[in-house]
Amino acid sequence: MKNKEISFKDLSKAQLDALKESYIDKRVGSMSENDLRKFAKEVLDLQVKGTVGNEEEREIWKEMKDHFSENFEKEIERVIKNKSSTEVFKSPEEEEFQRRLEVLEQRKKEEIKKNTDMW
Repeated sequence: MKNKEISFKDLSKAQLDALKESYIDKRVGSMSENDLRKFAKEVLDLQVKGTVGNEEEREIWKEMKDHFSENFEKEIERVIKNKSSTEVFKSPEEEEFQRRLEVLEQRKKEEIKKNTDMW
């Protein structure tokens, strides 16, 4: 009879937390400084760029403001200057709507072509 493999469900919350802590310590301890920097950048990218909704956006805004401190307004001005305000900004909802319109147009074209090919 085969031994049943242990699952996370077999551990108590405290045991699972201890295992996770051990994993984190050993993983970080085995990483080079370059690996740590890459990892930190990936985590920050996900945390900062992956914001959803106004509340998360406010949290990141506060973190950026705290980080840049007295240079925050200068940093905002630099970004505005470098990223032209002539760029069109669309909300995720607008982008999704635009994508759906494009799909509908493509389907219409395919339907017209299909009907034309039939005759």
